[in-house]
Amino acid sequence: MSTGATGEPAAIAELDVEARRRTVQRAMRIGLWIWPSFTVLDAWMCFVAYPGAPFSLFLVYRVVVELALFLAYRASLAPGQPIRQVALAQNISFSLAALGVALMAVHLGGIQSPYMHGISIVALVRATVVPEPWRRAWPAFATIALSFLLVMGAGAAWSSAAREAWLTADALKAFVSNYVFVLASALIGLITGHLMWAAQEQVYRARRLGRYRLQVPIGKGAMGEVWLAWDLSLRRNVALKLLRQSGDVSASMVKRFEREALAASRLRGPHTVQIYDFGASDDGIYYLAMEHLSGTDLRTLVAQAGPLPPARAADFIMQACLSLEEAHSAGIIHRDIKPHNLFVTQVGERLDFVKLLDFGIVRFRGLGGGDQQLTRTGFLAGTPAYMAPELWLGAAADERSDIYALGVTLYYLLTGTTPFDASTTQEMMAAHLERVPGRPSSSAVLPPRIEEIMLRCLAKRPEDRYQSARDLYLALESARNPLEWTPEHARAFWDRTEWK
Repeated sequence: MSTGATGEPAAIAELDVEARRRTVQRAMRIGLWIWPSFTVLDAWMCFVAYPGAPFSLFLVYRVVVELALFLAYRASLAPGQPIRQVALAQNISFSLAALGVALMAVHLGGIQSPYMHGISIVALVRATVVPEPWRRAWPAFATIALSFLLVMGAGAAWSSAAREAWLTADALKAFVSNYVFVLASALIGLITGHLMWAAQEQVYRARRLGRYRLQVPIGKGAMGEVWLAWDLSLRRNVALKLLRQSGDVSASMVKRFEREALAASRLRGPHTVQIYDFGASDDGIYYLAMEHLSGTDLRTLVAQAGPLPPARAADFIMQACLSLEEAHSAGIIHRDIKPHNLFVTQVGERLDFVKLLDFGIVRFRGLGGGDQQLTRTGFLAGTPAYMAPELWLGAAADERSDIYALGVTLYYLLTGTTPFDASTTQEMMAAHLERVPGRPSSSAVLPPRIEEIMLRCLAKRPEDRYQSARDLYLALESARNPLEWTPEHARAFWDRTEWK
């Protein structure tokens, strides 16, 4: 795990790796459909054009190459897989496809076989689905182009009949007439792939928004999209949240966007995502520049790794408390605390560092006009599974409603589920208002003190909860055993985690 890069070349290199990984994914997906579809042509050639050709052997070739395509696709899905290995798997798949066609051609006319044109299709498909600079692509195209020649040459070394074909003028004439198209296809594929790559690079370089160069999309939400961007002035990576003005964008959405910028920009604590800039372009795109983080949110962490050790879960909540303590002191109520908005990253040498995100629906307590509900009439601000009972009844959010949401989040970190499960909003409201949360210790081993702290956060009445983020922090600090989750535990976890 790491935070933003320190220079544009490093940023571009990182983006190039991810772009290449996505290209391999797309290419292998397409190949998985295209390659087996030619089995129909194999059947025609074996049973009609060249009766007696070993169709079952052709099926073996198809299955082997399909397996190679699948394995390359799986490799491209693993974020921890080095891009060199992913690219190698891709090139091996295309080379095996060309080799498979060449082996089929042995049984369909040898060096005179028209089936060698299947290799041309392999070359052209690769050029279409894998745009690459020619310096990186030429070994793959050379392998594809030479596969037929290599197979037929090996056959001549082993078979006297194959050697005789090379000495026949008519056979050589047919071979040259067909093979020139294979070589031309490989050359055209190499050039076409390079031109497509160059065109994409030109478009990529042209993507600018003010002083920010858009690099690659990294997220999408209800209010817009998030891009990794390069700040040309300060020469650093930023996460650029965009809100495009269109018929679907209301004045309240713009106001919420501005509110997020205002709220987060007032906070300087290390556990709050840092806001650098806010503005709008001439063509109606609002943007919010914030620090770029590498890592994952707590929802994804639990979904992938399962419920967390109590000491680790408590540590995450304590860090969130530090962010909320500053926000509450500034009169800012977050109103959307949930695992999705708590991001785990690395700061310096410290792993498991939590940042609080998304201040889009905050409430400014005590400011003129700040308590307006920036939503439609009858629409509650927040995520239903994490909303405190009083919010369902229309009360204004305060520090204690954020504490309740932290309690639900802690419950999720410890169990992998939220306290209440409901299929409708009405059922969820009734659960928060009336039902008593089940004790996680009934199905898992939890320190009693941590469970008591969590259940106090989930008290129905605000006055029965911890009254401040500081109070909750101190309670968890006294209950948490730091030896149960140390920096060494965190290091070991992330070292063995491939999806980080």
